[in-house]
Amino acid sequence: MSLTDKIKQILIKKRIIPTQNQSEEISVVQPTAIQEKVKHTKSALYRNKGSAQRQNRPSPKNKTAPEIIKPTIIPTEKKLRFTELGLDPKIIEVLTKNNFIETTEVQAQSIPVSLKGRNVFCSSQTGSGKTLAFLLPMFQKLMTKEISQALIVCPTREIAIQTQKVMQIFLNLGDFKSGLVVGGTDMHEQKRILHRYPEILVATPGRLLDMVNTGLIWLKYTGYVVLDEADRMLDMGFEKDLILILKELTGEHQTMLFSATLFPEILKLANHYVKDCYQIKIGSPSSIASSVTHYLIDVDSGEKLPALIDLIFKNKGKIIVFFNTINEADKIYRSLKRVNIRRIDCLHSRRDQQTREHIIREFRSGEINILLASDVAARGIDIPNVELVINYDLPKHSEEYIHRVGRTGRAGLQGKSVSLYTYKDKKILADIEKLIESKIRHHKIK
Repeated sequence: MSLTDKIKQILIKKRIIPTQNQSEEISVVQPTAIQEKVKHTKSALYRNKGSAQRQNRPSPKNKTAPEIIKPTIIPTEKKLRFTELGLDPKIIEVLTKNNFIETTEVQAQSIPVSLKGRNVFCSSQTGSGKTLAFLLPMFQKLMTKEISQALIVCPTREIAIQTQKVMQIFLNLGDFKSGLVVGGTDMHEQKRILHRYPEILVATPGRLLDMVNTGLIWLKYTGYVVLDEADRMLDMGFEKDLILILKELTGEHQTMLFSATLFPEILKLANHYVKDCYQIKIGSPSSIASSVTHYLIDVDSGEKLPALIDLIFKNKGKIIVFFNTINEADKIYRSLKRVNIRRIDCLHSRRDQQTREHIIREFRSGEINILLASDVAARGIDIPNVELVINYDLPKHSEEYIHRVGRTGRAGLQGKSVSLYTYKDKKILADIEKLIESKIRHHKIK
């Protein structure tokens, strides 16, 4: 009797899944690795007299706009050492102390251009090292007093917190201060942070615009602006917020825009608000790291849970399991706990912010190694050494597959993506394969 068959009997006995009259033996075949083909401020506390009113946030719909920016495609074969980029010796010292010796492709391409003061529009896959790509030029410009204030706008609170954590090792370069302006935190505490006059603000669009509109933040003297994961901010409905924020940047400033995809809305935003930008394109607009192998396992709907448990038993590293709905994530979480699968937790927007941050810390430290997640809650999670991403449900939109799979295979490490596929997924699978420009091989349950 196979392991999956035993799992199914246990689930039926515990009444977690219904009894089914099935005569065939069920076991998940471990697929052979597929080699993926990749074509792939000081913050001012002055009243803002020109503050705009908060706008509704419609999600972008049009995906077929014409080309607006002609890309400057940079060859990406060669990696460099940070010492070759023209960075200040003090920055190099901090990098070396923290074992950052060799650049990633996006860092090698964008940092020299940024240091020259050019606006940059960079399209690169998730996990490519873009955080250092925009932080290092920012700190060099702060050290030389070329700028006095910098702003980093992130799509989610989690990404903003992670960005601020990365920059901590550089703050002592000039006794710099950073401030976090995000939703889900007490407004009075954030006012207190602003009264420290931080040179760097890390913010989410909604809370930042709230504080701009109430006159707590004035962006006129911001000299360096980063829009991190701009495609996600548009996808989450922040397009009007971003436009209002960019219109507040009336002084001379340099803009860095990073996006994993090249939606028409992104091109339009860059064309209007990132003037004379130098575009860097790392891989295909929809590429996934070549270090990720992709599997499809064909299942009936009733076989998903046993197949998931089998995959968990066979993979002992860090695993993220994605679901399309919070209800399904909660249901499977309870089922896995009932069969004594430990070191597991569930991350979604119905859990309060403090709990979500605690879960991410435990997953990062290894106290838990299985994370069940909804798409929005897990966006931007930057956890090293995630070995396996499982799509319990294939995403409703093909672009979301890029974001999910981008949680593994980061920084050149090997990763795996396994999707549980049913006959209902035929259309979305075709969209995904078209987007990634590669076929994913099917593996049957026998």
